[in-house]
Formats: sequence, C-alpha cells, structure tokens
Amino acid sequence: MGKIIIGFNEVIELNHILQGKDLKFKIHFHDACGGQSFSVEPLGNCACEGHYEEMKKEITGYFKEKGITVKFSENHLDFILT
Repeated sequence: MGKIIIGFNEVIELNHILQGKDLKFKIHFHDACGGQSFSVEPLGNCACEGHYEEMKKEITGYFKEKGITVKFSENHLDFILT
C-alpha cells in the first residue's frame, strides 16, 4: 500500500466539522517531499480545556470512515495518517 494522500478539501471539511461541534480547534496541513503531516491549533487558552479527547475522537472518526488510521504524537496536537 502506498502513501496516504489527502487534499485541502478534506482538511477544510474536517475544520467545518470541528466548528459545527463547537470544538475550538483548527487543523493545519503540512506537505513536504517526505509526506504529509497535520497539526492541531487550539483556538484560545481556555476554550479547548477538557475538549482534547473529543477533538481527537472527531478527527479519528472522520478518517476511519475513509479507511485511514490516525496516529497522534505525544503532545496530542500533531498527527500523521497511516
């Protein structure tokens, strides 16, 4: 199986989903020769407190529907697709 590549439309759609669920996070897409990675930006100091697990659940569920697994870093604010 080759590298998993997603486009800007999926990132935009995912950000709309998070916004619709009133989760104060924004997904950023990073593309490099070696592949893609993603970072999660908390939108405000207190707005995200207690919502990190819900945010991760939404992201994981979104990609699971596409047959893609998400692997989060230890800081829970960066991830790759596998």
